[in-house]
This record gives sequence, C-alpha cells and structure tokens, in this order.
Amino acid sequence: MSSTRVSIDEAKPATHARTHGIAQNMLAPHPSAALEYWFFKVNTGPTALLVDWIARRRAKEQWLRVSIHSPHKREVLFESRAVHMPDERDDLSARRTVGRLGEVSWELDIDFGADWIAPDIFPARLLRMPDMSIVSAPLATFTGSIRHAGHHEQLQNAPGLVAHYWGRQLASEWWWVSASQFDEPRLAVECSVIRSAAWGVPVGMPLAYLYLRQQDKKRLVMAPFYRARVKGSPESFEIQVRRPGAQTITLTGTGRDYGNLGDGIINTLVGDLEVREGGRVIGRALGSAGLERRAPEHVLATPLSF
Repeated sequence: MSSTRVSIDEAKPATHARTHGIAQNMLAPHPSAALEYWFFKVNTGPTALLVDWIARRRAKEQWLRVSIHSPHKREVLFESRAVHMPDERDDLSARRTVGRLGEVSWELDIDFGADWIAPDIFPARLLRMPDMSIVSAPLATFTGSIRHAGHHEQLQNAPGLVAHYWGRQLASEWWWVSASQFDEPRLAVECSVIRSAAWGVPVGMPLAYLYLRQQDKKRLVMAPFYRARVKGSPESFEIQVRRPGAQTITLTGTGRDYGNLGDGIINTLVGDLEVREGGRVIGRALGSAGLERRAPEHVLATPLSF
C-alpha cells in the first residue's frame, strides 16, 4: 500500500501551542544523518532572503549560507562555523530566527502556519531508501526586519517557507519550486522533481511531490504514482503533474538572477510562476517565486520524465 503524508489534520484547527510543538518536531536534528540542512526563505518588496544552516557530519563541517536579492545587490555568502546553531550570532528556532553574515542581517519572528508537509511514499522513508527526507512549512510567515548594507526592509506577516532535510547525500538532480505570493489570495505551491539514489546506489530513482493550497483546500500528490515531467531550462521551464481522473497541474517557471549555491545548485527567489489546472490559470506569482535547479556536470540530452 502507498501513502502520502500531510502532518496537520485538516479537521483540527492549529492552536498556537500545537503549531509551536509541531515546529519544534520539524526542526529536530537527526544526528545519524551524514548531511542535514535547515533553511528559510521569505520575500518582501524588492528584497528576498534565503538562509541555510548546513551540517556535513562526515567532513565534520558546519556552514551558514545566505542568498539575498535586494536593491543593494545580489549575492551569495558562505561561512564555515566551528559549531552548529544556535550560537551567539545566529539561530533558527520554532519561534524566531536571527543572524548576520557580511552586510546581511535579520531578526524575524516566525509563524509556521497551518500546514506541515512530509512527502513520503511508505515505506521509503522508514527504510531510508532515498538520498534525503524533507519536511517543510509552506505557509510560514515572518515579521521583523532584514538589512543589507544600507537597505532596510520591515516585514509584517510576509509569506515564506521553513524547511528541513537530511540524509546520506544530496540527490543527484532536482528541480524545486516554492511560491506563496500570488495574485490570487490563499494560494501556495511547493513542488520538487528529483532523481535519487536508492540505498546509496546511483540508479536515478525518480521521485516527485506537489503541494498545492487553494483557499481551504490542500493537495499533496506524489510521483511515481502520479506522472511528473519537466522540460526546459532554469530560465524557462515547465513541470506537469498528471493525475489519473483529474486535470493536469502545470507549473511554468521563468527564472532570473540565479545565484550559485555550490554543489551544482543554482537558485533564485525572484522568479515568476504560473499555475494552471487543465487549461485554467489559477494564479501567477511575479518576481517572488523560489526556483532551484541541481544538475550533474553534464547536461542531460532529454528532459526529466517519469
């Protein structure tokens, strides 16, 4: 039997205490994992910020990575750390995140929102089959401030995302999309199309998930039980998720101002995203979509297709 997971029961309203407890569980470390990432992203006005805390346990390395778009400039910053968070400089917790790197600093209160997703095709996570496991809060909001040199942004319930993933190694290839600032209210999307090893064997196992929130309705669908296909380049691409007996969901991404995050990963937080169900456009996010691509050193001759 296959299953997918959405960790918050839609029948139960998310109280503040319950959401805080879920957030703590979501951020809990996995010390046996060789690789572990915690990150958040948020857009406000012309500024967009992505911060990762990275643990590479085999190499005994800890890293802070900051990627920012602002009127000051576009830059990606890295700093090796002697210890993992929290330290006296920065932290990501169930209530708040603070930090500084270079000319970038932030002080933000976090509301993790009503949804916590943990994509899983049972028993893949239990058996540690894929390279990585992920949990995310795609409806998180942020209140506080971001500074980039002389530029300052004040945030009030700005939509964003908090996520945490861990495992034996990065998947060999992926496309990732995240957006929650659409021209239609209460619409949010998170999607990833991945090629993963199986138990560390590089077989290129196809995996994908699509989270789609519209008003009070949410869907979390998974491939390979649903067919997912990607075509195009980071500058212009299309992801299609075909569902038996239902209309195809199409995500059309337009990327610009990509930054090099290392490990073959490029990312932008100021892309465009159009979401269609069948032939109907259900929302557009202009200049606020997170778009990311990780690819092997050689370019694949054919688009990913599951």
